[in-house]
Amino acid sequence: MTAWIRAGHLATNMSRMLGWPASTISRLESGLRSYQAGDIAIYLARAKATPRELDDLVALDRRPDDGYQVRSHPIGFPDDLPLVKVLDSGSQSVTAYASVEIPRQLQIEPYIREALARDGHTDSPALDTAVRTRLARSTSLRVPDSLTVYLHEAALLESSRHLTHKHEQILHLLILSSLARNHIHVVPASSSLTDIHAGFALYRHNQHQPVVHHQQPTTRLFLEDDNDIAFYVNHLERIASQALSRQQTRDWLASNLTKLESQIS
Repeated sequence: MTAWIRAGHLATNMSRMLGWPASTISRLESGLRSYQAGDIAIYLARAKATPRELDDLVALDRRPDDGYQVRSHPIGFPDDLPLVKVLDSGSQSVTAYASVEIPRQLQIEPYIREALARDGHTDSPALDTAVRTRLARSTSLRVPDSLTVYLHEAALLESSRHLTHKHEQILHLLILSSLARNHIHVVPASSSLTDIHAGFALYRHNQHQPVVHHQQPTTRLFLEDDNDIAFYVNHLERIASQALSRQQTRDWLASNLTKLESQIS
């Protein structure tokens, strides 16, 4: 449990008492950035931290600030990683490229269940809990001011083995694409992006360095080094140059919905 919650404070209270943005508190607790020992001591005193929490935060502070962190997680399920929670809840904008599957923020319940099953999760109470966690996270988090997602055509056409689930997922994307803050773009299969195989996301925040979240089946790589950020920004520029426009994407989604409806009937 977060120390300041147990101490009876809200994040806004801690922010006001310390004169720090709430996002700074979250990033300190997750270990995303290192801080001066004095700042950590002040934070711990305000939060009425236990000796164990003191040890944990000191250990985080002693990690080298070398521009990256690697975090392991259960296969296909990074949702409970503290760094993922911080980035999801505290970023002003998110720009993602999805080459294999639809990003977790845009997934509907049947798709989540199928995606986790593909990763080897069998029907069980644990799977049900994972599905509920992802759905709850996508609806409860603060929505970023701007969400831009580039979806490879193959990720959409192969999104589900069940026609009805694929229809529901594409309809969900069409509805989301109508919101001003959402910029959803299909990347045609004919694009020349053959050297970009894995999905990734670029998180931007007004008060912190950008962070790239690179996705792997059992680990997540978080990058903050300027050269790494520039590399992925260049990738995103290439992807954007070959993606369909927002209106072209909506037309593509609507056309494929019509095709699926004819197949279902």
